[in-house]
Amino acid sequence: MHTETGERRYSVHPSSMMMVLILCGITTLFGALSLAYIYSRADMGMFSIHVPWLFLINTVILVSAGVCIEQFRKYYRLRQEYQTIRWGYLTLATTLLFLIMQGFAWYTLLTKQITPGYSGGYGFLYAISILHFLHVIGGIPFLLRVLIPLASAQRQGSVALLFIDDHIRRKLRHVTWYWHFIDGVWIFLMLIFLFSSVI
Repeated sequence: MHTETGERRYSVHPSSMMMVLILCGITTLFGALSLAYIYSRADMGMFSIHVPWLFLINTVILVSAGVCIEQFRKYYRLRQEYQTIRWGYLTLATTLLFLIMQGFAWYTLLTKQITPGYSGGYGFLYAISILHFLHVIGGIPFLLRVLIPLASAQRQGSVALLFIDDHIRRKLRHVTWYWHFIDGVWIFLMLIFLFSSVI
């Protein structure tokens, strides 16, 4: 079936299916690392680790980014251009803050001579947090693909056209899925490290 503009109409858009596949792949990757860590702790007697306090602060920052992108999407649906773009920039800012603080957290560990080879547990902490860091970076270009056209259109006074653009709406929906998923992955991983440190 096609729309009047010649665009094919899908019951489920291919980009949505692609996003689901991407999220399934991320789940498999971090799920395998989590199981390997749990197995190493439970069956191989690997020592627990102390989760750095900066990692916990970064969790709050990352959750804040998730709140920001939800507000971004909310005001987009309400077609309130100033609030939409404001929350888009806040999402970008809090995400960049997370990345900076995560770099500082690793630097703090390294200054204490806690390297990836310090112990098996810290090796897992570095590997998992670096992979997560890269996934957060990977989401930024997709956020910018939504935010930059909106900000540019606002300056030109034509942003109202983008509020009814199905492509922009779909991109924002997928970016929101990705942000919340990556937030959830980080929280899940921190809970595993915290729980394993007390047993």
